[in-house]
Parts: sequence; C-alpha cells; structure tokens
Amino acid sequence: MNQQHQWSNASQARLQATPAGVERFRKDRLGVSVHFGLYSIDGQKEWHQCLEKIPRDVYARQLGRFNPHQFNAQEWIDEFVEAGATAFMVTTKHHDGFCLFDSELTDFTSTHAPFRRDLIAELAEACHRRKVALHLYYSLIDWHHPQMSSVHFEPAADFAAYCQYMLGQIEELCRNYGSIAGFLFDGWWPKAKATIDQDDIARQNDWPLTDLYDLIHTLQPQAMITNNHHVLPLAGEDYQVWEIDLPGENTQGFNCTQIGQKPLMAWMTATANGWSWQPERTDYRSAIEIKRYFEACRRMGATIFQNLGPMGDGKLNPVEVALLREVGPMLCTGPDAVAEGIEGSELAAIEDTHSLQGKPRRAARQPLAFEPEGIS
Repeated sequence: MNQQHQWSNASQARLQATPAGVERFRKDRLGVSVHFGLYSIDGQKEWHQCLEKIPRDVYARQLGRFNPHQFNAQEWIDEFVEAGATAFMVTTKHHDGFCLFDSELTDFTSTHAPFRRDLIAELAEACHRRKVALHLYYSLIDWHHPQMSSVHFEPAADFAAYCQYMLGQIEELCRNYGSIAGFLFDGWWPKAKATIDQDDIARQNDWPLTDLYDLIHTLQPQAMITNNHHVLPLAGEDYQVWEIDLPGENTQGFNCTQIGQKPLMAWMTATANGWSWQPERTDYRSAIEIKRYFEACRRMGATIFQNLGPMGDGKLNPVEVALLREVGPMLCTGPDAVAEGIEGSELAAIEDTHSLQGKPRRAARQPLAFEPEGIS
C-alpha cells in the first residue's frame, strides 16, 4: 500500500512492478548511472542551457556538434561490471530535450546529429549481453519542445500536447529496447521551485502520471518506476529515491525526510553535487567518503546508484573510473552483496512489500536551498 499524503492524488495508477522486478532491484545492490548529452560536448553542467538562459533555437545548434566518436557502449558496461555493478541507468533525455535514442516524434536526437547512432540501443545491447539491469532516466520537463515551458519557466503553450509527446516517447522506449528494469522520472518537484524564477508550470495534478505508470507496467511489467519528486511514493511507483543523500536525510535541502514502505535507492555523485562531466572540477569525493556512504546505505538495505559523467568524446572520465574501481569491490563483499546473472524466471515470487525498521522515519524538515547544479 502507498502511504497517503497531500500529493497522493497525482497518480491513480493501478499497476505496480512484478515481484520478480522488485526482487531483482533489491539484489542489484550497486548500480552506475551516467549523465551524458549535448552539455557534455564542452564539459558544461547539465543545467547549462537554463543557467545561461540560452534560447531554444540557439541551444539546438549544438546538435550539429554532437559526435562522441570515442563512445563504446560495451566498454562502458564492461567497466561497470568489473567494478561490481549489476545495474545501469542512463539519461535518455534530460531537461534540455535532447534524446540519446531514435524517436519518430522529434529530430532532436543523437541519430540526427553527426554521430548518427542510437546510444540507447547500443547500451541496451551491451547491458543485455552482460545481464546488467537497464534503467532509463527520462526528464518530464523539456526546454526544447515548443509546446512546453522553456528555460524561462513560463506557462506551457499546450501542456496536453506535450504530455502526448512524452507518453509517445515512453512507449517507444518500452517497445524498442528489450527488457527494461526501471524508469526514473525527473522534473516534477511539487514541494519547491527549482530556480527563483520558476512559475508553477508543473501543476500538481496535471502530469498524466496515472497513464504514464500504467503504460510502462503494461508494456514492461517488471520495470521498477520512481519519480525524483522528493515526496513519498505515489501509486504506480515502485521505489523511493534520495538525491545525494542517505534515505531519510535532507542535507541537500530538497529530499524527503520520510521513509516509505517501498524499496530504497540512494543516488550519489562523484563530485560534491555535479552530475555531468565538468573538467574544471576538482571536488571529487574520496574513496573513503564514498565507501562510508555505501556502507551506510547497505546497512539500510538500500540500492546504490553511483553517478558518473562521461567526457564529451564519449570516453569515461578516468578520475571517476578510478574511484569506481576502488570503491566497487568494497561494496560487493558478503554473501548477498551482488546478484550475478539473475534471470527473471529464476526469481521466486514474493510479496511486494518493504519496510525499514517498522514505521516511516520522520526528521525535522530543513529549509529549502535549491541550486540547479545540485539537481539532477
């Protein structure tokens, strides 16, 4: 059962992930996520377009420069597996609207850039080859789509039309890339504004979350869904995520301090609060810091996703790779740390319930301190 709260009516979804999907998620104790897109070309923050208030048409010119010629999906996944990861998540579309997959609904994709390749297809194949659980990040907001709000966060020109576009793309992702282990949505933050000039464009109950979640669970029944909205899980959501925080903590100023009754995931950055590759940054976490964070998550039974920011040429950042190589094996010790080569048919049916030391934990709410670079 989902716990009721003031945003509960935002989704009336009927379906949840299958028991096999839940069990796989729980056993995938270490995952790797990547933020990669047009912003990576020059080593910018993933919020670069918004921070600099770059108009749609100007930012769209970056499409002609996207050519990560050193990208090799199998090298990425092999590296992550060697570090002990059994799950992987990639930004299919971030807030700038650029898609790393081929879509019949837009030309703003990697297949229409000089690169001319579908990165998601190649990554999906590599994941399936190594039996790595594939999770897809998808931004709800889209600064490129003409019917949606731009970087100025003005009211959407035609919110309903944009939502049909979004649902169409999710159906493409569900149908075209084999088995999907999960979806993480981002861009609806009902408790706070992401920037000081943001209007209430994400009207609390207007996102078609009911249709979105039931669509996914119909086409990909095992897929674990979460929404990075920083409130307790809604109907149709299968786990709860914390951004650069431990479950129940709110050092970042926007995370939920209540722990619900769904599986837990902690999403960590390699730098203090940066998601994409930014070559000038030197504030990388130490292996000891990351190890302590991993150990704390493990004691809580939380799945961990460690984020990396690949470089503009498509290669992994060697500094982050070194950290992952050092820390990954530390996590993947013990009898139940990693599930190797899990097949859905091998998983026993279980009840879709999860609790952490009984009742949800509440902590004192900290004041909001949103900074775009701290948001994925």
